[in-house]
Amino acid sequence: MLESIIWILLIGFFVGQIASRLKAPPLVGMVLVGILLGPQISNTIDSSILQAADSLRTIAVMVILMKAGLGLDREKLAQQGSVAIRLGFLPATCEAIVIALVAMLLLQFDFATGLLLGCIIGAESPAVIVPGMLRLKSLGWGVAKGIPDAILTGSALSDVLLLLIFSLLLAFLSQGATTVTLPGGITLSALQLLPFQVILQIILGVIAGLLTARILVLLLVKQNWTQNATQDTLVAAGLALLLVVLAEKFPIFSGYLAVMATGFFVIEFDAPLARRLRNSFDTLWVVAQIILFVLLGASIPLQILENVLLVGLLILAVGTLVGRMLGWYLSTLGSNWNWRERLFLLPGNSAKATVQAAIGAIPLAAGIEGGETILAIAALSILVTAPLGAWAIPTFAPKLLRKGEVDPTKVAIA
Repeated sequence: MLESIIWILLIGFFVGQIASRLKAPPLVGMVLVGILLGPQISNTIDSSILQAADSLRTIAVMVILMKAGLGLDREKLAQQGSVAIRLGFLPATCEAIVIALVAMLLLQFDFATGLLLGCIIGAESPAVIVPGMLRLKSLGWGVAKGIPDAILTGSALSDVLLLLIFSLLLAFLSQGATTVTLPGGITLSALQLLPFQVILQIILGVIAGLLTARILVLLLVKQNWTQNATQDTLVAAGLALLLVVLAEKFPIFSGYLAVMATGFFVIEFDAPLARRLRNSFDTLWVVAQIILFVLLGASIPLQILENVLLVGLLILAVGTLVGRMLGWYLSTLGSNWNWRERLFLLPGNSAKATVQAAIGAIPLAAGIEGGETILAIAALSILVTAPLGAWAIPTFAPKLLRKGEVDPTKVAIA
């Protein structure tokens, strides 16, 4: 096990650096290391590490979402609030529906199975989008209109929505239609309950984040339980991870949204603490991203990609270029975004990785017809869009966004 950790960290780091020197995103090198060390090729990574991959990925995603929350700007978010909310629902929904329709045509799926595939593919990757947007904020690209903040918030909301719809469809396809009887004899289907579940998860997630931020300020600032930034980070990371674990056990709130909200409210309650945590979580991410992307590569089932390669690429292209672009247009309609800034959503808001790795294999494990094809297309979406998104965000931002002033108190300066 220790040997595997050494291989993951050292080879993942150096191959990531090689990719960076070749002007490619470091994650390309890390994913490649995962593929080479994983069970598909050399089988070097210990099975105990692979079995714990989901938990390790959860820790890494917690780190990046805390970074996201600590990097949000309330003023810019208020300025783009309507766009951020629409970005949280419309692009992902449009993409999921378009993918469902295309899957019915090309794969002979029924609509429910196609929509299940759409929910998996439509989810955005915080592991790619968050570092990209925070980097843009540190350089000043799009900050005047709060474009990175809108994309960060919309990305978090869209994952809440799609994961809920995914759970509902999975239960429907594996168990049949379910209903809930409310007091007074009112019977609602799971579909009718969905809007209430989404709203409840978002509201309770934000409240959980607010309370956690209050606890952090109380413990770390007012009562001085810690003596340095490392101890601050230990407590903050522990509480953030606790939110994710509690959300899995009691799925009435979004744990990932709660983590992001925690970072956001810490800025509001104690800006100096937020700055200390921001720097520390930046350091944590150096290690977390290696573990995340190497294990992501190790989990990709290469042997089943060949059968769906062309069809899968077509589904991904149509989902993005038709579904997502329609959603992006509707999301920015009536806003102060110009056509270049709207076009930036194509590279800035399309990457897939972590969610697809986490839930792509669930339909197959549940015995749903077409589960292997769903897994293959989910894997393909990671291989294609994660490196593409990581490369496209810094490449096209200077071409499509305007550079504004950077507030050094609200973001780590590049």
